[in-house]
This record gives sequence, structure tokens and C-alpha cells, in this order.
Amino acid sequence: QSKQDEDVSASRFEDNEELRYSLRSIERHAPWVRHIFIVTNGQIPSWLNLDNPRITIVTHQEIFQNVSHLPTFSSPAIESHIHRISGLSQKFIYLNDDVMFGKDVWPDDFYSHSKGQKVYLTWPVPNCAEGCPGSWIKDGYCDKACNNSACDWDGGDCIGKMTMLNLEKVSCAVGGIGNVPPWQFGAGISGVSYCNQGCANSWLADKFCDQACNVLSCGFDAGDCGQDHFEEMYKVMLQLNQTYYVIPKGECLPYFSFSEIAKKGIEGSYSDNPIIRHASVANKWKTIHLIMHSGMNTTVIYFNLTFLNKNDEEFKMQIAVEVDTREEPKLNTTSVQKSNSDFKSVTSVPEAEMIFEDIPEEKRFPRVRRRRNGTKESVPEEMIIPSVNVSLLPEDVQLALQKLDLKLLNGDITQKGYNLSKAALLRPFQFLTTVESLGKKGMHNHSEDQKNHSSWEKPYKDVNDGKIKTVKANEEVPSRFMGTKETVVTMSTNKHIYKVQPKATLPSQSMGKRDETREKVLNALILRETQKSKHTGNFDTGEGAQGMEGGKGHEQVDANIKEGLVGRKLQSYAGSYQGFLPWEKKKYFQDLLDEEESLLKQMSYFTEGKHFGRQLKDTFADSLRYVNKLLNSKFGFTSRKVPAHMPHMIDRTVMQELQDMFPEEFDKTSFHKVRHSEDMQFAFSYFYYLMSAVQPLNISQIFDEVDTDQSGILSDREIRTLATRIHELPLSLQDLTGLEQMLINCSKALPANITQIHVIPPTQEAYYDPNLPPVTKNLVTNCKPVTDRIRKAYKDKNKYRFEIMGEEEIAFKMIRTNVSHVVGQLDDIRKNPRKFVCLNDNIDHNHKDAQTVKAVLRDFYESMFPIPSQFELPREYRNRFLHMHELQEWRAYRDKLKFWTHCVLVTLIVFTVISFFAEQLIALKRKIFPRRRIQKEVGHERIKV
Repeated sequence: QSKQDEDVSASRFEDNEELRYSLRSIERHAPWVRHIFIVTNGQIPSWLNLDNPRITIVTHQEIFQNVSHLPTFSSPAIESHIHRISGLSQKFIYLNDDVMFGKDVWPDDFYSHSKGQKVYLTWPVPNCAEGCPGSWIKDGYCDKACNNSACDWDGGDCIGKMTMLNLEKVSCAVGGIGNVPPWQFGAGISGVSYCNQGCANSWLADKFCDQACNVLSCGFDAGDCGQDHFEEMYKVMLQLNQTYYVIPKGECLPYFSFSEIAKKGIEGSYSDNPIIRHASVANKWKTIHLIMHSGMNTTVIYFNLTFLNKNDEEFKMQIAVEVDTREEPKLNTTSVQKSNSDFKSVTSVPEAEMIFEDIPEEKRFPRVRRRRNGTKESVPEEMIIPSVNVSLLPEDVQLALQKLDLKLLNGDITQKGYNLSKAALLRPFQFLTTVESLGKKGMHNHSEDQKNHSSWEKPYKDVNDGKIKTVKANEEVPSRFMGTKETVVTMSTNKHIYKVQPKATLPSQSMGKRDETREKVLNALILRETQKSKHTGNFDTGEGAQGMEGGKGHEQVDANIKEGLVGRKLQSYAGSYQGFLPWEKKKYFQDLLDEEESLLKQMSYFTEGKHFGRQLKDTFADSLRYVNKLLNSKFGFTSRKVPAHMPHMIDRTVMQELQDMFPEEFDKTSFHKVRHSEDMQFAFSYFYYLMSAVQPLNISQIFDEVDTDQSGILSDREIRTLATRIHELPLSLQDLTGLEQMLINCSKALPANITQIHVIPPTQEAYYDPNLPPVTKNLVTNCKPVTDRIRKAYKDKNKYRFEIMGEEEIAFKMIRTNVSHVVGQLDDIRKNPRKFVCLNDNIDHNHKDAQTVKAVLRDFYESMFPIPSQFELPREYRNRFLHMHELQEWRAYRDKLKFWTHCVLVTLIVFTVISFFAEQLIALKRKIFPRRRIQKEVGHERIKV
């Protein structure tokens, strides 16, 4: 299935109602969640209660900054915008619809104020190239498998002058216990850096239980996964009065217990030895774990250990361990370990007497060719190089021989391969000299040819009871010996063509007393003489020779001889040998072989060249490699793991910082319509940015830490504290006086407006040295010699606190179409409930069992979460609209209708009130707003008439 088909397959869009049960799990196991935002492309589940105030559907148009990127079906593109949801809290939990809670979950399962973000990691990031593990990149050695652009040319190791590790450098770098063994040069052997598939040696004893390392070959992660399986490894009790220990032959995974002599291991080192894969101390179990390579000779490993006894007193111990990891032939015995003992007792298991029947010799397989006493085994024919004059060969053959000699000289091929290849090149020309000599001497006489002809027929008659089988010309007769078709050498004598076999002498290798092998030898001799007849057939005389000379007969014999040569050539390949076993002869598995051949033929048409388009099978793995390469360029090369598919707590500020660091990459991710190999994987990029971001050293904060009285000026005591931070202990007088002299020099060199010493009252701090000025924050932060010492002593700290968690509370199940397998997976979740459960749909929905698997899945959901949540509608109700734009249009129409309805209603009410209460309203109006009376002025003068 191609990458495109995988990204748009039905399993990515089929709805198994996971969202319904995911909401039920949130309500049951995480009731502290205040609000739930469901991001969709506008779809509305038919059962979702949109009237619930705690739930909101968010469309892509609301969160995408560039709306031209829509529509999109790429989950990384959608995830890169979810932190922009309006109303989202500063720290929010993000989960897919196929993720749910299996047990009670609380915020401190994601984040704690004391240890910070909790990061759940699972399997390692795929290698940047095949055969190039992450531990090889930028290790100072140019590894051929990593020397490509995908691996950044081995992290720069293959750019310019190679910095190869030498033995002197390695022998000096004797590793401490718990470190990566120093003898690993990156020699290109995958088994050296990995004790198990997916478990690098650097992951052992890293205080994290890696499931890939929790196997016997890795010593069960050197104690990181508990001590439940320690009884499967060889145990040695350390004694104070014993310094030499011998590990039984074949034991590669011993561990030493110091529980009787000490309560804690402080430090340790071991001698450089190539047999050691890993060594570490597990103080939790009071054990020392030694993991070695198998198949290595007897050697002695020396350990220098420092322990803390029960009285909290340190004591050192040197021990020597003799080991031999070559496997010893094991008898049919059972080992029983006695309790409280380091020795294994061996008890023989009684075996039932078995009677074997004698099988006749002619029925026994395989048949071994035996040699007579005193004879030597002959060299195989294909290994014999014919003696041919090279100057008479064609130019292309001479050129091929020169290239072959060059390959042998450069060591590209072995001597055996050289002989085989050269013999194959010269075999068609081995009778070249004979042909020339025959051409000079003339033809053979006809009687000699007839004599040879009669002698050729005799072996065939012996095999077929004296009867000559006649076949038509150019017919292929099936071989009764090899199980393949064999081309017949024909001679034009009569209307019928007689099948003949050439006379030949038996080779130097004798067939022994068994007659069955004679048939196989004869069959081989036929083809050998067939090749010889190619060079001698043209010189036959008689009737047959005349027919050949005429042209038609010559072409016929020559064509058949060429076919015979092809048969001889094919017989040298192992593929033409059908085998001797009964099921191989009967071809019981021929259908499977034909199917494999057909599949290989189909796969031959696929190409990975960029010119034809690189069709990769796993887009997710490619995007992980892409993001890992970006992180390597920013934060350096290191081995990384993929975060678990589970709910993640995301900080909006951290996510915005990440996108500000890779703006173009996130914009490309947002542009992709479906999943792409250059997507920024949401959880992977977020958590590794959070774990890799570094807080630059702030000198002002260092001053505040040392200034314990918060006076702004360092006293003599506080200056001594600063000296202990920037110098090695024990402090000497020169260290203190040197620091004070630096401060005095800076106070004199720096201007007063920077140090602000003159502002400080002289009586605030009194120093033992009267020349020492008040040590203010400005003086310390601007004094370069002091700040250089501080930067050298202090390392850059992580910007964000975090804690690496294990996989104990994660259940990730890939649901496929196998019903019985799915039932087993779901029963495992029922038996061992985890906090975070993910059932990833990888069902082939075109398969006949797909509906059965979906029914089993639905039954599991109902058994885990049978009670409907408050976010669901009652069973008898369904949402009227199944898309947000329909709902929004209806809401807009409803709001308009409501507005105009209210307007009309208000108008009617107004008219009604006016009609029925007109007089009262007028009276009320007159009462509230009385009419003003206008008084006319009356003149005192009378009007005369």
C-alpha cells in the first residue's frame, strides 16, 4: 500500500464513536476538567449535547491564521494551531478522540510544581539511514552508513578531515560504571551497539525502564525494570575476604550482589576490555550488573569499587572476574538452583528408551557421495579455469578479465569468487585452440564419426532397456533425473531425430558401491559433452555433414547446441535445483514459491529514486526523522524517543516559543492538506524543545543567591560563599585574596556611574581588607574576570523542569482485522487497567471480518463506560444539524427572527396601551407636564373712547 493510500485510508475517517466513550472516560476519571473544546472541520456528532455549557465545538476557520491553508485533513497541521483556541487555559490537556482514561487521573500526572512537566517516552526515533543508529552520529568517527545528507554526514564526522578514534585514545578513556563502553568505535556492526532490537547499549541503566531492553539479552535493562527476572541470570555474592571470582563458561549476564557487605555503591571503574558490553551499579537492588558479548575467549576483568558500609564509612574494593562467554555444549539436563546458594546443581532427566527402525540404504536421504580409499576428491568443474590464449579472446572479454583482476587486487572479491567468475568467462572459449588446430588438419573421417555415434547411443540404451526413443525435431524432452527440462542435441539423419547422449569417461571422483548415483553422473556428463559438441559438430562428415553444410542443418544443430549451453549454464545456479526432500519433489509449497516470485516481480517495478518520486511507506516515521534532524541542528546530536500516544499537557507559551523558533517549518506543516514527510510532529517537537531549551546564565541571579541578607552588598561571609562556587574545594588563601583583588581592580578600572560605589554609605559594610570597596551588584556584573569565573563554574540550566516517566501506565493497542488477536488485546486492558488507553484503528474496512472487529470494539467500550455522560443527548434525540455552518446559519436566522418578532410585539403593545388607556395617559401627561398659563399685562391707563 502506497504512502498516499495509507494517509487517506478508510481507517483514518471511519467513526467507531470513540469520541462518545472518550468523553465518558473524562467525566468518570477526570472530573476536574472545567471545559472541553472539540476541534472539527465543522462536523457535529449527532448525539452531542450542544446546550451543555462545558462543551464547545471549534472549527478550523477559528484557529487557522492563514485561512488559505484550508481545507486540511492533516492532523499535524491542525495540532499546530490548537493553542490558539479562544478561552483556552494557559496549560491545557490535548488528546485525540481514540485516547481515553482507564483509571483516575489528576493534574499531577502531567505536571508537578516540584519536578515540572512529566514526559512519557516510548520507542526510539527511526534511524536516519539504514544501519546507522543514533549513537553513531557525531561520535568522532566517520561511519559509512551515516555518511549521507539524511544523517548530516554523520553529524559532521565525515566532513573534512576524519577524526577516527585510535586504540591509544580508547585505551586511555577507561569508562566508569554506567557509561557507554569506550571500546565501541562505530565499526558498522549493528549487533555491537544494540543488545536487542530497538535497545541501544546507551539505554541500559538510564533510570528508565525501556520495554525493548527488558529482555534477558540486555540483562532486563540492567535493573531499571525491577528484579522480577533476576533469577534468570547468574548471581554472585560479593565477600569482603574474596577478590577473585570465576564465572562459569557461557554465562554472559552475571550480576554481583553487595547486600551483605555494603548498603550503597559510590563509584567504580573497570578495565578496558572488548568483552564488556555494559557495566553499572543499581543501588536500589544493591547489585552490580555486567553484560558481556557472547562467543569471546577467557579473559579477566578488573573492577575498582568504592562502597559505603552500614556505618556510613567508605571503603574500597578491588576484584578480578574471570569470564569466558563461549557457549559450552549443553547436555539434556535441567538446572535447579538451591535456595540461599550460589551453586547450581545439575540433575539428569531420565529418558525413555527409543527404538529406531533400520531404514534401507536406498531410501535414505540425503545421499552422500563417497570416495574410494586412497583417492582424492576432485575439484568442482566450475572451479577449474580453462587454459585459453587470452590474446585470441574478444575485447569485451579481455576487459572483463582485467576488471576481475582489479577486484581481486582491491579485495572486493575472494579467491574462490575470482576463480568462479574467471572460469565462467573463459568456459565458452576453452576449445578455441582446438578449433584452430582442427581447421589446419582437416576433417575427421566419416567412419570414426559413425563409431562415435554408435558409442554415444549406448549409455542411453542402457538406461532405457535398449530402446531408442524417437522424438520430433527441436522437441524438449523432460529430464528424469534433474526435474527440469533439458535441451536435446539433434542430428539430421532420417525423418526422426534420435535422442543421443555423448560418450564420456567417468571423472576421477568414484561413485562408490552405490548404483543410484550413476544416473546423476551420466546426466551431468551429457551436458558436459553437449558443450564439447558445439566445437566439434561442424567437422562431421557424411550425410549429416552435407545437410549442415547446406545451411539449414547447420543452423538447426547450432541452435540446439546453444540451447544446450544455456542448460549447462542454468545448472550452475542453486535456483534450478528443486531439492531432494519429499515435499520439495512433490511441490507441496509450489504455490507459496510462485506467489513469492510474483511479489518480487511486482516489487521490482517500484523505485526509490527522487527522479521518479520517492514513495515511502511510513509518513509518520519520515516526519519523525525530519523533526529529529531539525532538533539536531538546534540542540545537538543525541538519541531521542517518541512521546507516547496519550493525553499531553501543553503550555501555550512554550508552544508559541517553539513555533517562533521554526516559523517556516510550521507554516509548511499548516499548508499540507494530508500528512507529509516534512510535518512538524506536535508532541515530539514540543517535548524535546521543552527538554532541550536552555536558560542563559544570569549573573544578577547568581548575585542574589549569594546575597543572603538581601542588602545589595556582599559581606566577607558572602564573598567566601561566592569563592566556594567558582573555585575547587578546599579553598586556599590565594583563592580568596585573588577574588578580592579582582574586585579591587575592577572598582578602579570601571567608572563610578557603573559601579555606583559612591552612593553606598561607608559604614554599611566593613571588610577585613580596608582596600576592598563595597561589592555591589553592578560591580560584580560588570567585572569581566569575575563573570568569566562564574560562567566557567556554572553551567547553563534547562529553561523548563521536566521528569522522564515510564510506560507502566500506558496501554497502546493497534487494532487490526484479526478478531482473535483484537479480543486478546482488549482482554489485556480489562485485566491490567492503565491510566492512558489508546486504541488505534488500523482495521482493513474492506475485509469481511471488519464489522466483527467493530462490534467487538463497541462491546469493549460499553463494558468499560456504560453510563452516558452529561455531554450526550438522550437516546431518543438527535441533533438537527450535523455541520456548524448549517447551525450558524440557522442561529443567525433565529436571531433575526427573534429581533423582528420582538419589535412587532413591542409595537403592538404600544398601540394597545395607547388605544385602551388614552384618557388616562393624557391625564397623566397633564399631571406630569402641566400647561403653563400666559398672564397678559393690564395697563393702568384707561382707553379713551
